[in-house]
Amino acid sequence: MQQTKSLKSYILFRIILLAICMSALLTYQSTQYFLEGFDSVQESQMIQASKLLPPGQNAITTDFGYHVADRWEKVPENIRNIFPTPPERHQKQLIHFENWWYFAPPEKSYSLMSLRNKHGELRYVSKIMISSNMEKTTSHEGLDPMVIIALWGLGSLAVFIFVIYRMLNNLTYPVQSIYKWARQLNLKSANESPPDFQYDELNQLAKIIHGSIQNAGQALEREKEFLGFASHELRTPIATLRSNATLLDKISTSPSLKEREVRDRILRASLTMKGITETLLWLNRDSQEALETTDVHIEYTLQQVTGELDYLLAGKDVEVSIRTQPTIMQLPEAAFRILITNIIRNAFQHTISGKIQIIQDGNSIRVINTLPASQAKTQTGFGLGLKLIRQLVSRFNWALTEQEEDASKQMTVIFNPEK
Repeated sequence: MQQTKSLKSYILFRIILLAICMSALLTYQSTQYFLEGFDSVQESQMIQASKLLPPGQNAITTDFGYHVADRWEKVPENIRNIFPTPPERHQKQLIHFENWWYFAPPEKSYSLMSLRNKHGELRYVSKIMISSNMEKTTSHEGLDPMVIIALWGLGSLAVFIFVIYRMLNNLTYPVQSIYKWARQLNLKSANESPPDFQYDELNQLAKIIHGSIQNAGQALEREKEFLGFASHELRTPIATLRSNATLLDKISTSPSLKEREVRDRILRASLTMKGITETLLWLNRDSQEALETTDVHIEYTLQQVTGELDYLLAGKDVEVSIRTQPTIMQLPEAAFRILITNIIRNAFQHTISGKIQIIQDGNSIRVINTLPASQAKTQTGFGLGLKLIRQLVSRFNWALTEQEEDASKQMTVIFNPEK
């Protein structure tokens, strides 16, 4: 399964990444502006220094450390070593740094510019600066300007991240609140109005969730009412059927063998329907009250249910074998009968040909379908009624095991396994 991501972490990571990129870009831009401004000031000073060479002199050094010469040979040798040829463009400053990186001044800086004064005379202006002098002219409270720019960038980034983090916290808190509220929401708490989640969009979402739960609860309630009404309404015809079967015994006290079999089947069917309706009513109430238990002859009831369902095998090439042993247990008889009836009915209904084994060993019952190899992949041994079977097993704390192979399907129920 694909691992889920946190929306908060995703948004925070993307915004921080964007902030880092913007901060780095703006910091770089600021340093370039600083360097361009520094160069512009120095170019202006060089132009002013070129005017200070008196007539008749070949070279001078000004008070600010600029060297002015009228011929290339008069330019200091250190400058000519760095720049071997005269500048090709006038009023274009050439700069060379030694051992320089962005956040500390270079050990030495060499500057050179060629220009002509207002009289058309050629002048070469140069300057050599060492780090101690540069720190005096560019430092601010002992820090290099580049360091100050970087610190401003990092500080701005930290403030931005803090503000974004607080904003996301304020935004995700109501989202987490609606998540916790939705997790504990059930049919009982759905009767209460949803709390205020600060934002209209979240409040609308809460209303949708709340309305969905209420609709589901109403639909479930309607189903329960329908089952309850249906089960209650069935009691009357079942009672009528039983009373008429009893009355028939009184009217005709000496029925034939066939007639007696029919009467017995009618009476057993009425008793079964009575038990089914009582069990369904009990399940529908979702009550923890236990059904009344009685002594149940496991092997006799199993034989009886199997005989009643024989008609499902009419016309089928199915071999049924039953192996039982005398066992009496305290069980809710109606629920027990519903359970084994559904298990055996499913096996009979979904087996067209093959072999069905019904094995009862003490408090356990196994129903095994063995199908021909040609039909194993197209037939199913159990299907309809599984929901009711599992619900009954869960309600009464019985044990249910389902096993399925290519040509064999098996269902085992153990009654009162803790005993």
